[in-house]
Amino acid sequence: MKKKVLITAFAALLLQAGAQHKNSEKMGDYQPKVRREISIPDIDGMKVIKCDFHMHTVNSDGNIAPWVRVDEAWEEGLDAIAITDHISHTAGSRDENRSYNQALAEAQKLGITLIRGGEMSYSMAPGHANALFIEDVNKLQTGDWRAAFAEAKAQGAFIEWNHPGWGVDTIKWHKEHTELFEKGMLNGIEIFCELEWYPEAVEWCFQKNLTLIANTDSHESMARLYDFNTMKHRPMTLVLASDNSADAIKEALFAGRTIAYFYSTLIGKEALLRSLFNSSIEISKPHLTKDNQKFVRVSNSSDIDFELSIKNSQKGCPEKITIPGGSSINVVIGSNADGVSYFVDNCLISHNKKLEVVLF
Repeated sequence: MKKKVLITAFAALLLQAGAQHKNSEKMGDYQPKVRREISIPDIDGMKVIKCDFHMHTVNSDGNIAPWVRVDEAWEEGLDAIAITDHISHTAGSRDENRSYNQALAEAQKLGITLIRGGEMSYSMAPGHANALFIEDVNKLQTGDWRAAFAEAKAQGAFIEWNHPGWGVDTIKWHKEHTELFEKGMLNGIEIFCELEWYPEAVEWCFQKNLTLIANTDSHESMARLYDFNTMKHRPMTLVLASDNSADAIKEALFAGRTIAYFYSTLIGKEALLRSLFNSSIEISKPHLTKDNQKFVRVSNSSDIDFELSIKNSQKGCPEKITIPGGSSINVVIGSNADGVSYFVDNCLISHNKKLEVVLF
């Protein structure tokens, strides 16, 4: 009996010793990758591709790995990105294609369209410009900006002038930009960059039929640059394309089918913004008429919040209406209301002109 008790005690000591030398104890699980979808209906038979064409990585002056840029884009609802690290002015100094090559596998895995590009970086003027859809970024390594732009055009690049208001006292269209524009080497302007937008650049786009672009130009993580607790999405360019392929996006950019979308503001050509609004908003027939009032349901199938203010006050009609994304609201209007026009306050068709719609 005494021997049996000793054996039992020894076994207990072994179990206790094993517990004391346990290597680790798991306290939680890794967070799964979750994509926040941004729902926008097709516009005039075109898909709405959510894009960011300007960002940096550890391969130039950013602090994020190229493949992490892809992960961010996927999680934040984008469909296509271009990684545009600054291009060296010294030929052969480094491989300018490495960011694209390092991010490609992750992009293919997640279904993100990755566009090869780089940022041609010179003092003003002409300043900084992205060359998108090129075959070999290394061929743009030169201190001669005219040679770099010419090579970009030779490779079929879409060339956008980046942040025209950055680092200058006054935003200005220079003679160098006229030279590039006349040679077909300036195709669009980044009218929103990181945290700011450039009203004067918006007017240049409309006057010269240049494509409107909105980008983040992020050098750090998106989560550090933007407070997603107070904003619904990162800044982006909405591209109306036949599909989410590089060729289709390129065609749409050259055709000017874009809408800049930053914070809660959309800027674009009137026809495109009107189509976007009409594709998103459905207004039902009055479901109740009572006491000289009509009750109308307004539904928004997109994730975009639309803010409206009445053009001319009309008896019984609300002065302001908010139509939240992915929601329906009931609006009470006067029973005689007809042809009531509203301004869509967050849809701009010039730097100071709002889209006008007839709501009721």
